[in-house]
Amino acid sequence: LSADRAGTVKLTASALLEDAAGFYTRYLWESGEAAAARTYLEERGLTEETARSFRLGFAPTAWDRVCAAALAKGFTAAELERAGLSSRGRRGPLDRFRGRLMFPLADVRGRVRGFGARQMPGGEPPKYLNSPEGPLFRKNEVLYGLDRARSAIATAGRAIVVEGYTDVLALHQSGTANAVA
Repeated sequence: LSADRAGTVKLTASALLEDAAGFYTRYLWESGEAAAARTYLEERGLTEETARSFRLGFAPTAWDRVCAAALAKGFTAAELERAGLSSRGRRGPLDRFRGRLMFPLADVRGRVRGFGARQMPGGEPPKYLNSPEGPLFRKNEVLYGLDRARSAIATAGRAIVVEGYTDVLALHQSGTANAVA
């Protein structure tokens, strides 16, 4: 790939990931299917305000809702696969994430680079499913919440590193804004 072509691929994948994050967020708050996910967040003590602030979402259980929506917007099956949102099915791309609470994984500037997806009670394992490694997402380069915590870390002179996504959310919600996972 030429430098220009590589840049176009990254921009397209980035736009696709941002679009998917918006889809998942809308689905969490507008879909009856996502009621269990909203209840899960509430049981964890997380407010809607916090969940919306971190752009949490829900992936439909259907096999191709995200892929179909992206294809309808002009994205290609190859772009879906490169962005880590799909796998190949016999009849076209299939959603990688189904029936899961979605945590957008952003870079330090807040750009979505992938997703962490938590299994809902009674859902299919594994408990957590991440985006695959690719040109935009490298798991070992992402600290969840760093885009939100950067300023507080600089002010405090330290970061609080916790195990999970919901730990970060709970700490930020309680006013501890220098937490990352």
